[in-house]
Amino acid sequence: MIGKLVFFYNLSQTIIMSQRERILDIAETSMRARGYNAVSFREIAGEIGIKSASLHYHFPKKADLGLELVKRYSENFRTALNSATENAANPIEKIEAFIDLHRNALIEQELLCLCVVLGAEARSLPEDVNSSVANFFQSNINWLTDAYQDAGFENAPSRAKAGVATLAGALIASDSLKDNSVFEAAADSVLKS
Repeated sequence: MIGKLVFFYNLSQTIIMSQRERILDIAETSMRARGYNAVSFREIAGEIGIKSASLHYHFPKKADLGLELVKRYSENFRTALNSATENAANPIEKIEAFIDLHRNALIEQELLCLCVVLGAEARSLPEDVNSSVANFFQSNINWLTDAYQDAGFENAPSRAKAGVATLAGALIASDSLKDNSVFEAAADSVLKS
């Protein structure tokens, strides 16, 4: 009997976790396409086919959902960046991989970086969510500073700040203009010495 209980407990935990992941997946896609303030629990629940109250089981407030999304997105971005750069022959290849992650969001996924979208809404975000978004950007600035220093660029901290800002702005401008060449021009400037 205990074995059956454990099985059903594990099965229910798996169902709960898969529903939670589905909520996060849908919320992330929606927020990357339209922003934090344009997405509602009711909309997410409708897309999954559950009641809004079920979302509140996993995320009592929208800010809880936002925090979890930024945390998950940041971890996934860092994992993808580490994977893309582990065999890089030199620091320039690392910087190119960093740019490619942004390019992939825009061109392959046809979405913006979650933190770029949320950063544009910073003044209207809950403080905890905004702090997490700021941490994402600061982490990228720190990473890019190290890469620029390794590549021998002067003023690496200032270049990194400008590089992160340039890519974020390029994503927004390219998406708005429906012109990926805007992103490519910005990417070139991030690589130039």
